[in-house]
Amino acid sequence: MSEEHVLFGKYRLYRKLGSGRSGTVYLACHMELDELRAVKIVPKKMSDYDSFKKEALFLKTLRHPGIPLVYDLEEDEAYSYLIEEYLEGESLYAMVKRLGGLPVKTAALFGIQICRLIQFMNSAENPILYLDLQPKNLLVNETIIRLIDFDHAQYAADVAESGERYGTLGFAAPEQRKGEPLDCRTDVYAIGALLYFMLRGEPPGEDPDYSRSGGTREMDRIIRSCMARRKEERYQSADEVEGVLQELLDLISKEHAIESRVIIFAGAKPGIGTTHAAFGMSNFLTRNGCPALYQEAYDTDTVRVLAKTAGLSADASGVYHFGCTNIRPYYGEAVKLPYLYFPVIIKDTGCQWQTGCRLPEADFIVLVCGGKWWENDASLQAARSLKRQGTVILLFNHMSGGARLRLPEDLKELPCCFLPFFSNPFQRNKTAGACFGKLMLLGTGEDRWKEKGKRFIRFFPRAGS
Repeated sequence: MSEEHVLFGKYRLYRKLGSGRSGTVYLACHMELDELRAVKIVPKKMSDYDSFKKEALFLKTLRHPGIPLVYDLEEDEAYSYLIEEYLEGESLYAMVKRLGGLPVKTAALFGIQICRLIQFMNSAENPILYLDLQPKNLLVNETIIRLIDFDHAQYAADVAESGERYGTLGFAAPEQRKGEPLDCRTDVYAIGALLYFMLRGEPPGEDPDYSRSGGTREMDRIIRSCMARRKEERYQSADEVEGVLQELLDLISKEHAIESRVIIFAGAKPGIGTTHAAFGMSNFLTRNGCPALYQEAYDTDTVRVLAKTAGLSADASGVYHFGCTNIRPYYGEAVKLPYLYFPVIIKDTGCQWQTGCRLPEADFIVLVCGGKWWENDASLQAARSLKRQGTVILLFNHMSGGARLRLPEDLKELPCCFLPFFSNPFQRNKTAGACFGKLMLLGTGEDRWKEKGKRFIRFFPRAGS
C-alpha cells in the first residue's frame, strides 16, 4: 500500500506502523471524523487467515480500557482489514532497552496492570488465553499499559488438548514448547518473564540468572513462583499475582516512584553557564545509572546548533542522543511529541524567571550563580525571586570546593554547591561529578547520592551488567 491511499472512501493511509506474522498495520485517518485509526491488513491467501478472523472476534467482544477498540471489519477480494483504535505510546520493549531496566516499583506498577488485563481475559464468560505476552505487545503511554496484537490468543476451551502454541522465545511457558495442554497458568508464566525483563533488560532464558542486579529478594521470589516449570507450582491465576505485587508495592519506599523527578536549572543572569551546568548534570546522572533527559524550556538555538555541528539526528520523540546524554530542544507549545519516560528531567529555563513567568513545577530549582564577587548582587536578587517558587539550591559556577560564602540573613537557609571549571559537559569529570552528586543529595535527601569510595551508588540496572 502506498502513502495517501484511501480505503473504502473513508480511511486515508498515512504510514506503515509495523509488520508481523499476521499482516501489516498502517496509521490511517477517518476522513469524515478526522480521527486516527490503526488498520491491520491481512492477505486472504495467508496460511493463518483463520487466526486473523479470530483476533477480530476477540477484540469485538472485549471491552477494556487497556485493549484497543474495534471499529470495523472490511474486506475485498484479496485482503481483510481490521480497523481499530490507534494507541499512542512506546513499546515496553523499546522503553526497557532505552533505559537498561526499570525500578522495582515501576515494574510492579506495570505488572499489576498487566495482571488485570490478563485476568480480565482469563475470567471472561468464554475465557480467553493470550499466549504471547511479551514486551513488544505492550504499549506504555505515560504510566498506562495497553495490550495489542491478539493473533496468538485462543479460547481456553480450544487449547485444552495438546497442540503447538509456541509464543515468543524467552517468554513462552515450557508447556507451549512441548505441545502440552495450556491454561491460564501459561499466561502467568509470561507475566513472570515480563517482570524479569523489566528489571534486568533481557529475557530470562532457559535458566534465569537471579544473581544479576535489578530485582529485590521479594520481587525475585514472585518471578520464580510465576515461572515454575510445573504449572502446579506457579501462582494459579493472574489475580493471585496481582495480589502479591500489590503487597510488594505497599512495602516499597517512595524513592522508587514512577513519576519523573523534575529539576529546574535557572540562571542568575545570561551567559553565566546555566546550559553548560545542566548538560553536565544530565550526563552525570545518566552515567551513574539514572537516565536523565535534558530539556530546553524556552526558545533558543543551543541544542539545534549543537546537533548540526555534531551531525546528530533526532529520534521519533524529538530527542538527540549525544554520547550518553539525552537532549530535547524547545519545539514550542503547539508541537505534541510522543511521551518518553525518564527517571529525571532536567529543565533548562535560563533567565525566564526575569520575564515574570512562573517556572514549571519541579522537585527543586538549581540557581546557577556567578563565581566572581561582582556577580553577587545578581545572584542574591535571583535567589530572593526564585525561593518564592520552590526549593532552591545555589550553584556557584567556576569556584573551588573550598570556597566560602556568607549569605545575607534572609537567604542563609539556602544550601550552596560550588561547581569547578570543567571544559566538556559530555565527558566524565570527577570533581564536577562530586558537585552534581551533592546537588542530588541536597535536593532529594536520598542516601544513594552519598559518595562511597568516591563512587556513587548505582540504583538503576543496566542491560548486560
